[in-house]
Amino acid sequence: MALIDALYIHSLAVTRKARASDGQGGWTETWGTVATISGRIRPASANERILARQQQAEISHVFYCAASVDVTRGDRLAGEGRTWDVIAVREPSHARHHLEIDCLERQIEGQP
Repeated sequence: MALIDALYIHSLAVTRKARASDGQGGWTETWGTVATISGRIRPASANERILARQQQAEISHVFYCAASVDVTRGDRLAGEGRTWDVIAVREPSHARHHLEIDCLERQIEGQP
């Protein structure tokens, strides 16, 4: 086990939106779990929030995980009674080491 793996203390579900025909010319959208991943989440710093706003984005947290996970912009991370929208996914090392995922926490109807 790599040293960084010991820091991955959160287990979150990756959910992705799927569209299906409603049979009347429209679409219904549902969120389905595509994976459960381990990682570490932290609040975004003030500088990270300012930089995101300069790029017309808003973030509240940064999630770190292994580079091998299947997560993309538009997905949601959910766990521990909280939900985050995935705003951006970066691979800072460019060595398939880990991902940094910019997220925005959302309160979803029907969740406490």
